Amino acid sequence: MKKIFSLMLAAIAATSASAQYVSPGTGKMFTFADLASIGNSGVTFSDGAYVVEQNFTISNKDTLRLQSNDVIKLGDKVEVIVEGVADFAPVDTATVTRVLDSSNPKGFRLRGDGRLQHVTFEYVGVTLSGSNDGYTIENCTFKLYNGKLSTGSALTFSAPGGSNVIRKCYFVDNIVSAISSGANMPVGVIIDKCYFLRNTTGKSNRPQINLTCGGDYDVIISNNTVIGIGEPTLAGGIGVSNMLNMAFSGKVVLKNNRIENNRYGIAMIGAMNLYIEDNYLLNNKFESNPQNGGSGISLYNSAGGGKVFIKGNHIENSFWGITIIGKPEVNAGKNEDRQAADYNPGENVFVNNGNNDHLYDLYNNGPNTVYAQGNKWNVTVQDSASIEEVVTHKVDNNVLGEVIFMPAWQSTGINTSDVPIAQVVGTRYFNLLGFEAKEPFKGINIVVTRYSDGTIRTHKVLK
Repeated sequence: MKKIFSLMLAAIAATSASAQYVSPGTGKMFTFADLASIGNSGVTFSDGAYVVEQNFTISNKDTLRLQSNDVIKLGDKVEVIVEGVADFAPVDTATVTRVLDSSNPKGFRLRGDGRLQHVTFEYVGVTLSGSNDGYTIENCTFKLYNGKLSTGSALTFSAPGGSNVIRKCYFVDNIVSAISSGANMPVGVIIDKCYFLRNTTGKSNRPQINLTCGGDYDVIISNNTVIGIGEPTLAGGIGVSNMLNMAFSGKVVLKNNRIENNRYGIAMIGAMNLYIEDNYLLNNKFESNPQNGGSGISLYNSAGGGKVFIKGNHIENSFWGITIIGKPEVNAGKNEDRQAADYNPGENVFVNNGNNDHLYDLYNNGPNTVYAQGNKWNVTVQDSASIEEVVTHKVDNNVLGEVIFMPAWQSTGINTSDVPIAQVVGTRYFNLLGFEAKEPFKGINIVVTRYSDGTIRTHKVLK
């Protein structure tokens, strides 16, 4: 009798598991209001919100739509799979969150086409795969993600693909990275005008942006603010990698980003054509041991191949300004011939980078010759003898490659009073949960000020 009863319980459990709702795949569009009217969907409407207590799947050819002012609350371990189209672009806003403070929902796994606009995702993740046209994610917020859907990031690319755009989004206090792709998942993506604050709160060995490069996909990361936890951590700022040495005919451009208070600012692993231009890197040294991290820019390539172009960056208060490991071909300034294809004015500025009472503006820990002309080094007089004190290379260890740093930066003698002063063009206030307002919130605010010359400044205020 006990055995029969156990078999009955098993049969009931199997029936329950198989009862998760799957849409018919007939080209129908579903809203959460539609799903709430279907008895076995697992979606109900309560106190102004749609509550999802079990997994469900929107089949290929069908569409799941978020409507303006929808509030979606996912229960513990709940995962929504969209094989068809994810139309998550309400005209106004929508919010996806958890049912209870004790709930740990997973989130959304998008396997077909989709667009995400004006949606706040909190405590849940979004995984993207399978779109032939790429995904567009604009004006969305991802915050407080719990790492249950993907251990990689709040917004994860789980399949190779190009033509993705992430623009004007906010990533705040997620336990893992903000954006990532797997080591064998190269993606083409534009990440532009986004704000990243204290992601990777679990302090795992991941940057806030963690992307794999390969194929013919371009990666463009520009005009973003990336602010770390500001305490010893394994979490870095921006990481781009080709760890599997995949064929890569595309390019990676990191331009006009503000990156501060991370374990490191920018890290490259593997062969790629990489352009690092006009970034402001500050206080990227939150690593207890300087031998394990703390570079404004770190370049590692053991096999060679690819080229790295570094121009116009401000690198301040790191353990190491620029660290070169292995055999990357690095051009951090080559200004002898303005007509040359590899001409680079340099114009990188180094300020107070060092550790153990020694300044390290550039450390060439590899065999290749590195050009680094036209830069402003952290020395009073920009002459050869002075710059040698802040550069580590062949002169210090004959197994290392030479760094060619002369001629260095020279003052132009321009009267600064004749140089136009950048004007404030916009100011935004964010509270610690990532909400935005035109006026400061009560309590601690992150103030983001954008200037007419394209620069971005951030600071904290208390109201």
